[in-house]
Amino acid sequence: MKLKKLVALITAGALCLGMSLTAFAADGSREKVPGTYDGVANDGDLAAVNKYLTEEQREQLADNAMDWLKENYPNIGKNAEIIAVGDYQLVDSKNGELITDGKVPGGKTLFTFALDANVDTTGFKKGATAYALHWNGKGYDIIEGTITKDAYGNWVIQAEMDKFSPIAFIKVMSDGSIVEVDWKGDVVNPTKTVTKKASPKTGE
Repeated sequence: MKLKKLVALITAGALCLGMSLTAFAADGSREKVPGTYDGVANDGDLAAVNKYLTEEQREQLADNAMDWLKENYPNIGKNAEIIAVGDYQLVDSKNGELITDGKVPGGKTLFTFALDANVDTTGFKKGATAYALHWNGKGYDIIEGTITKDAYGNWVIQAEMDKFSPIAFIKVMSDGSIVEVDWKGDVVNPTKTVTKKASPKTGE
């Protein structure tokens, strides 16, 4: 029980520390905005706790993600905006344990990441597609997520994750709306259905 209380306290502290993140617009301008709270899964049994990052570290994480995106998918990169960045550690809240390898027990699990009310919600609508650029040590895996609202009417991003490390959440804009992306074709096309996961090297 003491362990669970300790994890709860650590999580609460990380919530406060992890809120001030740096967002990057498609035109390259920067704006400091609140970002994601911690992610939760399995009715709170698992928590992805956002580590404390300095402003410089947050900017570097966002810069790296956008540089990679513009290099590998230039047509998408020029239309992309970063919603939030974070570096997460996985906590087994049920048993009060830190999962040191960052791998989700049992494989892919749907996590819900709460967004602060001050996040730029341009183009947001329930069911819109957001993407998580997940650092894999060499590049980024592209994971499809969904923007929706929780039971209290707050915006959240839901995405299936099987491990945790630095992540940049992005939205891709076209004519003021968030659009899905055909990663194979490297184009912004609101009529296409996105590939669920694309290789950072081949796009397949």
